[in-house]
Amino acid sequence: MDSSNPVFEEACRLIGECCVMLARNGEEVSRRRIALRLERVQESAITITGKPNDALSLAIEVLKAF
Repeated sequence: MDSSNPVFEEACRLIGECCVMLARNGEEVSRRRIALRLERVQESAITITGKPNDALSLAIEVLKAF
C-alpha cells in the first residue's frame, strides 16, 4: 500500500486512535476488537452521510485480512 495515500494515512490514524482508546480503558487490544469498534463507527458514518467512509472501509478490510 502507498503510505503517501491520504486514505491509507487516515485509516492508520483511526486504527491507532482505537488502540489507544481500548488500552486507556484497560480493554484487550486485538485486530478483531478494533475492527468491531470501527464497524460501529462506519455504521454511524453511513447513517449520517448515506455512504461508507473510505478510510474506515480500508481500516476494517486490512484488520480482517489477517
